[in-house]
Amino acid sequence: MAGKPNKKYSAEFKKEAVEKNLSGELGGTKVASRELGLRSREQLRQWTKLYQQDTELLKKDGRHLGKKEGVQKGRPKKVKLDELSKDELIEHLKMENAVLKKVKALRKNYGEH
Repeated sequence: MAGKPNKKYSAEFKKEAVEKNLSGELGGTKVASRELGLRSREQLRQWTKLYQQDTELLKKDGRHLGKKEGVQKGRPKKVKLDELSKDELIEHLKMENAVLKKVKALRKNYGEH
């Protein structure tokens, strides 16, 4: 059974929600998130954290906020060899050779040829 699709909230809604939460108008975070129709209070906590850093952060898509630049999760992107400079190509091929040498050594250790 598939879950519900993620709901998107406008920056204005997020800002109002955070301000109501900070003022205590709706009670605690748990009550406030329920009153606002959020799925979890963690959403409201994250918005509050962003709001306290910089209110402009609420306008951005929150899925990528706070992640370090250049940090990639998941499968690496395929390298297009024809788009690499000579130096990049050399480094890539050195890395591939090192990986193949490790595989060869592992196969030798486990009796595979």
